[in-house]
Amino acid sequence: MRTRQITILSILVLLLALMISTPLAAQDDMRTLVVSTFGFNQDLIDKNVTAPFEEMYNVDVIYESGNNSERLARLEAMGENTEVDVVHFAGAFAVRAKTLGLLEPIDPEMLQNYNDLYEFAKDPLGDNMGIGYAINSHALAYRSDMVEEPITSWGDLLREDLTGYVTVPEMSTTFGPANIIMMAAAMGGDPTNPDDWELGWEVMPDLAKQLVTTYTRSADLVALYQQEEVWASPYSSFARGNLMETGVEIEFVIPEEGVVGDPIVVSIVKGTENADLAHAYIDFLISADVQEAEALDLVDSPTNMTVEVPDDIAPLLTYGKDLIDNLVFMDQGAINEVLDEWLERWNEIMLQ
Repeated sequence: MRTRQITILSILVLLLALMISTPLAAQDDMRTLVVSTFGFNQDLIDKNVTAPFEEMYNVDVIYESGNNSERLARLEAMGENTEVDVVHFAGAFAVRAKTLGLLEPIDPEMLQNYNDLYEFAKDPLGDNMGIGYAINSHALAYRSDMVEEPITSWGDLLREDLTGYVTVPEMSTTFGPANIIMMAAAMGGDPTNPDDWELGWEVMPDLAKQLVTTYTRSADLVALYQQEEVWASPYSSFARGNLMETGVEIEFVIPEEGVVGDPIVVSIVKGTENADLAHAYIDFLISADVQEAEALDLVDSPTNMTVEVPDDIAPLLTYGKDLIDNLVFMDQGAINEVLDEWLERWNEIMLQ
């Protein structure tokens, strides 16, 4: 009798250990995870992320979609009574969400795939308030059939032979502040040091004289190249595929001052009652299999170092040692503090 009791006790201990080590997989009742995200490529995200995650953890994932500013406003309005568990933001908006106290720390010990991330992706906001699960970049492109001397520097946008054939993103866009920061780098400053950014402003009147126009969307940039109105410009990595499909000869450049990097961040919303499930979702999102699937479908560029993509896909992503090693990350917190002032200064210069 005593032997039977010991055996039953041993089984109960084993079952308890399994439940502790895999708490989500052991749940019988379906749970719900609300994720606030961009709404782009949702069919591919459902294929690569939603469906397999729901099946693995017996979860119903509900998406709340919209642009960064709309979703940040909704999150702020909900406050402590949040209905959202996980949120995706571009870097600048993730910093604002942290500043507003809308996020709670991620525990790296709960992420099996954490150590496979590039260093820049592990804690882009500080205080473990987010994980960089994807990366965008901002570099230079030019019409190699129209420009005789190769472009190698951000400062080359000021060259006389390009006058009237340059465009840059508007200050109000994600990479608008990069106009200032990387021109400061071209003038000899440190792009990561806010004290040097004024060097970029000193040449903004000269850059303004170079422009045929500015752009707010990647589609606008593609059209400008197709219409042969633009010979040189900064471009964002997510637009590279469309630029390549224009049929014009475009050379893509890693400038000598570097390429602007912008991590896309996933965070846990403060006040969620599903912190364990949120951690599982984030860990799933940064796993090699999911990151590879998203890269192959051109949804996101991977931040998991173990992911390998074929040669025909790699040029369409922020991927590869040369590019990753040349990424420059803007101080989004410092930018947020001066952005209103920069918008005013920018508009004054562009309206002259």
